[in-house]
Amino acid sequence: MQAAQRVQNTNYIQVLPNGTNLVDYGPMRMSINVSENGKPLPKLAEEGALLVMSLLEDLSKCLSIINRKNVTLGMKDIYPEIVRRMIEATQKIEEPDLTPLAAVAGTASEMVADFIFNKGGTKVIVDNGGDIAIRLREGEVARVGVKTEISAKQPAYLISIDSTMGIGGVATSGFGGRSFTKGIASAATVLAERASLADAAATVIGNFTNVDDPNITRTLAERIYPDTDIAGEWVTTRMGELSQEKIEQALNNGLSKASVISKKQLIYGALIALKGKTVWTDSLAALVEKL
Repeated sequence: MQAAQRVQNTNYIQVLPNGTNLVDYGPMRMSINVSENGKPLPKLAEEGALLVMSLLEDLSKCLSIINRKNVTLGMKDIYPEIVRRMIEATQKIEEPDLTPLAAVAGTASEMVADFIFNKGGTKVIVDNGGDIAIRLREGEVARVGVKTEISAKQPAYLISIDSTMGIGGVATSGFGGRSFTKGIASAATVLAERASLADAAATVIGNFTNVDDPNITRTLAERIYPDTDIAGEWVTTRMGELSQEKIEQALNNGLSKASVISKKQLIYGALIALKGKTVWTDSLAALVEKL
């Protein structure tokens, strides 16, 4: 973490009037909000923002590693911490076709949040393009809006998280997002103890919302992006009208996978949306509030 202290260039950081730091650097689009009993701490948020450059430098040195599928990887002490966390999170999900990149956004959020929380603040929210790390001290509450479509301007649901729940990460994957998906869910949102685990699990759950239908078009990932980490895998590129039966089948496929991962105590729960219909694991029944 000391590398963050050496960074002097703050041109990629914008401080909003409410104290939130916006980071726009390379592929990272991150908002960092830090407060102490309701009082914003923008300087502490900026310290976290300075870490982003160092994290991206670490990732750039390990591209040949994080592009490989987990089944071919072993953990090594020489890997940077962000890479070790990505490997650990994706390997815990136990899906052989995952690469560490499936957890990159959540892991970055997680590391920035941990770095800040170790220094101070009673509430830290780090949102990296929808993959969110949350750190709360006793008495604090975070209210997270959940979209049923990744591209939606407003959330459809609200989930309140307090310091007693053991939830430190919320991540969303799905069709139309920044990354490829094999499924058709418009959003698969996962809550977990860590943002890295939530990110990896959301990727997998989104992938499992998969059905065969003539109105769904798929292509090999490398035909869209030659340097993809999932070469040889078929990803969804277009989705037309679907019958209610196919919609329910896709949602149930995702929900079944979420239940399997939840039973391993890797995630708290998941919410999955498709074509105006939304389902969630029983663990979220008391938390999900319709807006």
